[in-house]
Amino acid sequence: MRLVIVTDLDGTLLDAATRALGPAEAVVGRVVRAGVPLVLSSSKTRAEIEALQRQLGLAQPFIAENGGAIVAPPGSFADGRPAPAGADGRFVIELGRPYREVVAIVREAAEAEGVRVVGFSDMTVGDLAADSGLSPLEAQLAKLREYDEPFRLIDADTAARRRFLKALRRRGLQAVAGGRYDHAMGDTDKGRAVEVLRGLYRDRIGPVVLAGLGDAMNDLPILRAVDHPVIVRGTSDDSTVRLLRQVPDARVTQARGPAGWAEAVTAMLDAWEGNAVRVPPRFWPGLA
Repeated sequence: MRLVIVTDLDGTLLDAATRALGPAEAVVGRVVRAGVPLVLSSSKTRAEIEALQRQLGLAQPFIAENGGAIVAPPGSFADGRPAPAGADGRFVIELGRPYREVVAIVREAAEAEGVRVVGFSDMTVGDLAADSGLSPLEAQLAKLREYDEPFRLIDADTAARRRFLKALRRRGLQAVAGGRYDHAMGDTDKGRAVEVLRGLYRDRIGPVVLAGLGDAMNDLPILRAVDHPVIVRGTSDDSTVRLLRQVPDARVTQARGPAGWAEAVTAMLDAWEGNAVRVPPRFWPGLA
């Protein structure tokens, strides 16, 4: 069976504050040389993830906008059957609702509940760069959204927030908390996208073993969907403890952020290449 690694980005592969790879960069190179698919899964847009893939030298499928779509290079899964395709010929499976529908529902729910909401659709590139700390180019890529609306409630107390989130659910949307913004989306998540991706790999290359890495509660669907979940210790021990309660069989890294990611993935590759002989069991329980 083939090993496939699915990873969150911010706070996991990338530093939550600086967005730097740090010690993870060299390990990504080892993953590429080993021929192990590294699937990036994030709330980031397709454009943002494609830019990161170019930086890392990756040409693998990825999951964009909290499970809104699976995007893969041409020919990745299309052999022998019709396949959806984007304008650039890439294989695309859309799982989320169209962005314009999501934005319209967010605004309708906010008006109905009398709360103030500011989403990416309300911000200019300059506004978003100033608010998020992104560069103007990064903000421009972040605004190229197709399925998921990041937003922030303004001056809303707990009761108003609860009412607004219920209003979204009544209208067919869900919201998940991110690092800086909440995210409104249709009935999909990263875990559902991982399961679809598992089926695509199975049809193409046979059964696969999925390992998944995440650091925050919005990564819970990934960790529940994979065979070997790894919690990358975050800046907050509280989020690590909360995740471990939900996924008690997960391994937890000793280091935080990209250093923890590098630690865990190094252990995975050592175990996979060495038939799980040389690796402490707290990181990798062996082959499935």
